[in-house]
Amino acid sequence: MTLESTVESILTNHYVPLLQPIFSVEEQTVVAYESLGRKRDDLGNLVAVPEFSDPHVSALRMSIIDRQLLGLALTKIQSTKDLLFVNMSPDQVILEYEESRSNTLPISDLVNSYGIPLNQIVIEITEKSGSYGTDVLAAGVELLREQGFGIALDDVGSESSNLERLGAIKPDIIKIDLNLLKKSIEKREYQSILEYLKQISLSIGSQLLFEGIETEEELYRAISSGASLLQGYFLGRPSEQNHDKRSICDIVVPHLQLYHEMKRREVATEIEFEKQIKSKLNSIHLKTIKLDNRVIIDPHSFFKLDSHIKRVYVTDWQGTQVSPYYERTSETGFSENLLLIQKNWSYMPFFYKHVKQVFRDTDNWQVSDPYWDKELKKNVIVFSRVNELGYSFFVDLTLD
Repeated sequence: MTLESTVESILTNHYVPLLQPIFSVEEQTVVAYESLGRKRDDLGNLVAVPEFSDPHVSALRMSIIDRQLLGLALTKIQSTKDLLFVNMSPDQVILEYEESRSNTLPISDLVNSYGIPLNQIVIEITEKSGSYGTDVLAAGVELLREQGFGIALDDVGSESSNLERLGAIKPDIIKIDLNLLKKSIEKREYQSILEYLKQISLSIGSQLLFEGIETEEELYRAISSGASLLQGYFLGRPSEQNHDKRSICDIVVPHLQLYHEMKRREVATEIEFEKQIKSKLNSIHLKTIKLDNRVIIDPHSFFKLDSHIKRVYVTDWQGTQVSPYYERTSETGFSENLLLIQKNWSYMPFFYKHVKQVFRDTDNWQVSDPYWDKELKKNVIVFSRVNELGYSFFVDLTLD
């Protein structure tokens, strides 16, 4: 089939772009839309585009379809300043790169023909496997970025996504996969994955966009995981018609306000809990006795203070454990583990935060951020303090 016949076949297939709103937590309104391609069948119904799920369709055919859909979508945002997210597979990115003429991309020519600034378009790189390596893809993405396009990486957190592509592309926006979002609510362990992605986004200067939000609970989970952009049926379904931004704001904004009120109450409760624990810990004299290659402390004085205290141990300044590892076994009992002596804890995320806090304030107990403990199956915070001999006391407490 020739290129001309391919184009003619595509143009007679009645492709239709649906636009789904994307809400900005920072700006408290809809700031963008994602273009989602559909096809109108003989009965006038909108159905999925078969080429999108066919792995044998060429990148050229996909590009022609996408350009037709893009042109139709551009007419819908032509008189606005809204961003438009458009999907592009890795192979299509390479095709744009190969077809560039004098550093001008075919997609750039199309967008410019509608009088729309290129920085109003966000190219969303799909998770689909490409025929080329990550380095080649990164070169194609960089040319898109140089032209002025924003770059998003789709479905981060899905089974097929990888950190290599994320690191090479360094997208402006990271889209979190719906499945990971739902798992984070059903299984507490996935919170650590979301926290990891949040830290990655901060380190490379990317925004987090959570898609597939269908419930109030998922909305709250997205916000607490660092989302600055939100997308999903809870906010608005894909539609041929222009969305009423005010009605979307009327739905979302009150939920955001309720979330922040809940978080403020949580923070106040956490601060009060920390004050109570610090007051109790301050009643203990942090006495240490050096005996051969270990340090002896009085663990019972800790465990009797509060039932939330689950573990106590002491390290030297380098993070090497020098005391036994004491762990609560019952309301009044605890076990002593000598096997962990000489284990180094400096790799734990809270250790050097502890060191930094000690330099700031040597006279008071310091508190870590909560983290999920797989063994205890609860969120844990660590209280820490250095005694007059330079030994660091660590006290692990569970949160209800």
